[in-house]
This record gives sequence, C-alpha cells and structure tokens, in this order.
Amino acid sequence: MSVTRRGFLKSVGSIGFLYAFRFAPALKAGETQLQEIPLPTDYEILECTAVDPRIDYSNWIVFGPQGKVSVFTNRTELGQGLKTVITAVVTQGLDIPAADLEVVMGDTDLCPDDGATVGSSATWYVGWGFWLACEKIRMDLVARAARVLAFPEEELRFTKGGITSKNSQIPLISAYDLGKGQAVWMEIDPKASVSNEKSYVDRRLLNVNAEQIVTGQLKYVGDLRVPSVRYAGLLLPPYHRRLTKLESFNSASAATVGKVEILKISQNKVAAVAKRFSTVQRALAAIDAQWSKPTRPQRLRVEEEIRSGAQLVEIKEQNGDINAGFAASDLVISETYITQYTTQAPLETDTALARLSKDGQSATIWASTQYPQKAREIVARSIDLPETDVRVKAMPAGGAFGGKTTNPVTGEAAAIAKAVGHPVKLIYSRRDQFQRVSAYKAAVVVDLTTGVRADGMMIARKIDIFQDAGFGTDRTYAIPNVLTKLYKTEWPFQRAVSRGTSYVQNCFATESHVDMMAHAVGMDPVAFRIKNVYMGAFLPLLEACTDMIGYHTYQPNVDEGIGVAMINHGGNQLGAVAAEVAVDRSSGKVSVRRICGAFDIGTVINRRTAEVCIRGAIMWGIGYALRERIQLNGHRALTASFADYHIPRFSDVPNIEMEFFNNYHPEPLPRGCGEMPVIPTIGAIANAVYNAIGVRFYRTPLTPSRVLRALNST
Repeated sequence: MSVTRRGFLKSVGSIGFLYAFRFAPALKAGETQLQEIPLPTDYEILECTAVDPRIDYSNWIVFGPQGKVSVFTNRTELGQGLKTVITAVVTQGLDIPAADLEVVMGDTDLCPDDGATVGSSATWYVGWGFWLACEKIRMDLVARAARVLAFPEEELRFTKGGITSKNSQIPLISAYDLGKGQAVWMEIDPKASVSNEKSYVDRRLLNVNAEQIVTGQLKYVGDLRVPSVRYAGLLLPPYHRRLTKLESFNSASAATVGKVEILKISQNKVAAVAKRFSTVQRALAAIDAQWSKPTRPQRLRVEEEIRSGAQLVEIKEQNGDINAGFAASDLVISETYITQYTTQAPLETDTALARLSKDGQSATIWASTQYPQKAREIVARSIDLPETDVRVKAMPAGGAFGGKTTNPVTGEAAAIAKAVGHPVKLIYSRRDQFQRVSAYKAAVVVDLTTGVRADGMMIARKIDIFQDAGFGTDRTYAIPNVLTKLYKTEWPFQRAVSRGTSYVQNCFATESHVDMMAHAVGMDPVAFRIKNVYMGAFLPLLEACTDMIGYHTYQPNVDEGIGVAMINHGGNQLGAVAAEVAVDRSSGKVSVRRICGAFDIGTVINRRTAEVCIRGAIMWGIGYALRERIQLNGHRALTASFADYHIPRFSDVPNIEMEFFNNYHPEPLPRGCGEMPVIPTIGAIANAVYNAIGVRFYRTPLTPSRVLRALNST
C-alpha cells in the first residue's frame, strides 16, 4: 500500500492546513457549523494537531505551500463532468487558478465515505456543498488572520488564496501559513442560502478532462499496465443466473488454445486466466459446462405475467374521493401503457484491475465504479481481508448510469488475482454486460383512468402501476381526487437502477394520457396542460419550449408533427420538452428533427457541462422512445451486442435547443439536471408521432416495424 488514510492525516502536519467537512442537509438554526477538534488525551498524538482520525469526514480541502490547494472527495468521475464542476466552484470560491488546484476523487485511502455517485446529487450536494464550504473557509481564514496579524476583521479580505488588506493587493499571509499542521471540521447544509459576500458566476469552464479525452490520454481501467498482469474472463451461464447452477465442467479442450489457467472461484463462477485477452475468450468458449435447466416456462408473457403475479405493495398517493371525482366528471377515459426492458449499456463495460501484495495481506483495486467504498467492502469479503487492508481507486468511468454502484467485477478480479498469484485485469465482454449482469430497467404496465370536466379540468385520476416504484406521478398536475397503487411482480432477472429511475416509464404513460384527455375534450394539448398544472413555475417552461419550436405557428408537412411533455423530477427539477418528428410511411421510421427543452434547475454551475448533460439525457430519451430494447425470454437474455441493442448514433442527433430557469426554488442552489431531461423526451416524441399520423402508441419503443404495422392497420 503506497499510503494509508492514517498516514495521510499524519502528513498534513507537513503539507498544509486541512478543512474537513460533511454535507448535512437541514441543519437547525443556530447549530454550530465550524469547530476545531481537540485530540483526546488517551489517543495517539498525530503531527496534525487538530484531527481526530476516528471522525469520518466526507470531503477535504487542504491548503499547501506556494498557493496549492488539494480537494478530496469520495464521489467519482463518471463522464458527467463532476470534476469540472468541483474545479469551477473551488477555483472561484477560493480565488485561485485551475493550475493550482488538484482534485482527488474516489480513493478509499484518501477520501472518506460520502455515499455513491448517483442521480443529480453529486452536483447538488457535492458541487454546491464545496461552494458553501469555501464561503465558510474564507470567513474562518479572515478571522484567524485578524488574530494573528492584530488587524480588525473588517479591514481584511480573502483573495487569491490568502489574506490581504482591503485597501491593498499586497498579500499579508497565506492560508497555508495561517494553519499549517492544523485542521478544522465543519458541517455544511447543501440546501442553505449563501451570504451576499460573494456571488457565484458561471465562467463556462471547459471540461478539465477534455483534451485528455479527445487525444486518448485519459486513462481508464482497461488502459492500465502493471508488471506481470494477466487477463481474466468468466464463464457465461446460458440462463438467467437466478435460474441456474453450475453442475460440472470440463476444461481439457481449453488447454489446447494456448497457455491458460482455468479455475473455479465460487459455486457458479469459472475463470480463465492468460497473458492475452483473446486467449481468455477462446478458452472460455472451449469449456464444456453443464448447467441446471430452468423449471419455469421459456416463453415470457410480459403483460400477462406482470398482472398475474402482481401483489399490492404500496398506496403511493391517495387524496380526495376518487369515486366521487369520477361521478362528477363529464368524461372518464381509461388507457393502458407498457414500456420495454432496457439496460444502462455503458460504452465501457464493467472492468477492474486487482493487485495483491506479495504476502497476500493487502490489495489495491483500480475500478470503474460509482461507489469505491462499496467496492472495497465487496473485495474484502471476496478475499477475506479487513477493509482497512483494501484500497480501491476509482478511475474515470466510461459511463455508469446506475449500473456500477455495486459492480461485483471488483471482488471477482481480486479473487482471481489471489488464486493465480498475479495482478489480474478482468474485463466484461459486451455479451457479459448484457447477459451476465442480468439486471434490466423494468418493463412496466400502467393502467390510467382519468375523469375530466367539459371545461378541461381534470378532477379525478386512478393509476395502477405494475412492477415499478411509482415515481413522477404527483406534483405535475393539480388533480384533487387521486389514487395511485403500486404492484410488484417477481422475475427471474434483477431490476436495474438506471438513469431516470421509474420516472421514465410513468412519464411516458401519464404524458401520453394527458394528450389523449386534451383531444377528447377538444382542447389544444398545451392549453390543457396550462389549465391543469400543479404550480405556476411550469408556465414559463411551457412557454419557452413551445416558442423555441414554433408550436403556435407550426405548419407541418404531411406526416410531420409536434408534441409536448413535462415532468416534476423529485420535487427538485422541473422540465418541459417539445419534440418535432417526421414519420416515413414506407418504412415506419420515426425521425426526430428537433428537441427544445426548458428546465428549471436552479443555479447553473457550469453551462457547458449542463448543456452536455442535457444533450446526452435527451439522446437517452430518444433511445428509449424509438430504439432500445433488451430481448428476453423466460430463460435467458437474447441481446448480446450493440447490433441487437440499438442505442442512438450520431446520425440520430437532432437539433437541440434549451433554456434554463430558476423560478421554482428562488434560493441560489443548483438542483442537478443529468437525469431529468430523459424523462419528458419520450412522452414528447410519442405525442409528436400522434400529432403527425393520428396513431397513438401505447407501447414503447416505437420501432419501424411497430409503426408500420400500426399504419397498415388503420
């Protein structure tokens, strides 16, 4: 092990002044937010005079000599631009150039556990938390300087990483000199308002990894090279892993493909290890294995099985009197919508490099992971070591989207490395990623019944959601009488946490249904939404996205159309999206020509990063709406490559326009944006297709064959 956290804490005494902090939402008014921590007398004294190493700080900022600053956070860089966000915030918050800042991410020896990097919380909590921490640090350093220099606080200011007089640019003392060898900790409420001392300004920083990415210099796990490394692969079960067990295997034929080692690392896992990845793949293909056969039917009747096996697990929302609401309605419409199975499909598959010490008593793992501490736990358990003797270093990830939070590849690589006595690089093949992982975003059945008055006001809605968490059905429309029930069905494969969680499926259903309600009462779909919105903050979003796309002056050609959808994502982010499509009647292909989105996401820390995140999210929405689908039967996944799983390509990217708002929550904090634009994009596309050809699709994806069948049946 090159360094331990304890060793790092000791080194602070010689390298700088440490601020350690936790993000603790909703601190009570008047609660202390800044303290020095005296070491207890019965604990080993460290050179760093104010750090108790038993306290699990969440993030650190260290002031070093010559104006250098280092930031340590457990969160990881997944391609979402978090490192750029942190850089933008800290360089401005501490008034230092980017060249003087080092950002250390996802190293379990250096970065305490702050949870997984998931959803929009990284920017909301970590990004803005650092801004608030910088504010507290500036105030603390000014107070310290006043005591040291015997100056009144009001005559001093913090600038360029140190303290000067307000009447002079001449540095008086640096942060490093003020607190070398000391540490303080603070608790930060990431939802708190900031003072008027310093306002955040978006300077549109370029992605700090951009040059390395485009030149191929940014290293992912698969790029790493260590002496004596071996490649490894795992035997792929022919069935969903919940349905089968390995009964026996014969590896004699595998030995003929080259120098390869075959070993069983657990009851159902057989590994091949060799110096070349190609040798590993050939050896795995040559193994003769017998697996138990599933007892369940091979045919998968998705809707039938979802309904027949469903059990009520929760009443998600219940307001008013649903029966009275329907009785008072002038029109009641019932519809059913069904979504498909999908998966995260990261371009970089699950990958880990494991190296054990010569005595086998410690291990270092380089991993593509969203949660290094969880990976450390998995590794420690797999090779029977204390977690303190395992170091996980999170590398930049080539996509994760919820699929690399508890990735077992880390423990598998460690177990194989321990067995063969060499460092091991385990890389899932694309088939492994689709089939071995065996976790998919659920296909969902949504039954909706809505009652509406003749004037277009929705007054009652009943929703039964099968196989889903039920997110996204509330706080978008003001409906007084609501009953939403959730039902769960057991499946032979696992449910995946994936970008947009269950909002994706529900928003497709509810936003399609809202359009149909509008048409049923003879109203324009946008006007219908305006009449029924839950809050006024939606109105500028609808106005902006419809203005951008020219909704009210639109003159479509034949088989062209516009659709709109909107979402309240978790009560934190609002979005409205308008889509323009064209449908080719000869092939059934739906082409998305334009997407215009308006998003209320609070303070935009870095518009360049936000725009990239939103463009990527919109492309996810296009993929869900038109292309992506895991092919399954009751025994196995049939999808094995991107030839079978059709993610959008560059040729599918439409013209995308967007605007940002901060009306919903007036306080100046960011609320994230990476997931939310996925959600309404699907409904907007489905509504645009209906507007273009007059056919409502109740099931996704809207593939050419499905559209062609619908056209031929009308």
